Amino acid sequence: MKLRVWNLVWTVFAFLLLLQVMMAQVPQLSPFSADMQFSSGKSGREVSGKIYITPEHMRMDMQTQGSGVIVITNFSTKIVDTLMPQQHMYMEFNGNDMQGKRPGMAPNLKPFRDPSNPCAYEEGASCKDLGSEQMNGRSCEHWQITDKNGKVSNVWIDHKLRFPIKVVSADSTVELSNIQEGAPSASLFQIPAGYQKMDMGNMMQGMRPPQQ
Repeated sequence: MKLRVWNLVWTVFAFLLLLQVMMAQVPQLSPFSADMQFSSGKSGREVSGKIYITPEHMRMDMQTQGSGVIVITNFSTKIVDTLMPQQHMYMEFNGNDMQGKRPGMAPNLKPFRDPSNPCAYEEGASCKDLGSEQMNGRSCEHWQITDKNGKVSNVWIDHKLRFPIKVVSADSTVELSNIQEGAPSASLFQIPAGYQKMDMGNMMQGMRPPQQ
């Protein structure tokens, strides 16, 4: 696998840090799609793409360094499929198996069961309500959230979608724009025909990209 593809896959693992909590307590989400921009000050990576949300699934299409990756998450089964379209290959694993093995550079981009109190189901977290604000043309509630480890994030939760459309932490930022309400096509959450499944065994051992 080329190094640039590995770099993008490694960035995907940062996003997957969000899934173990997300899939444990997903609320009834309003379906939508949006453009997505992710930047990490720690790694210097910039990732752009799309996100698609339904009550049952989430899909993220990401592009960086000339390569693309698609991540499809099934909330009920907790299965995460990472597709590499250029190689027509994909990796599959259970979100529970990744706990404690992912890098911690990603912000807390996830739905909240109670948007009026984001810390209600977050053990050891504290929240400060900074009031209602407009963000990318959407009505949001701005929260400052400090997690149990002392990491501070500023989160703008869309009042209608019950989903954050911007999250800023000390080392990274995720922002959604061009939000389109409505259910995305069901075909977006299926693995296309002709994709070969990769063996995740060796990859799960070290969780480190190869050296150049």
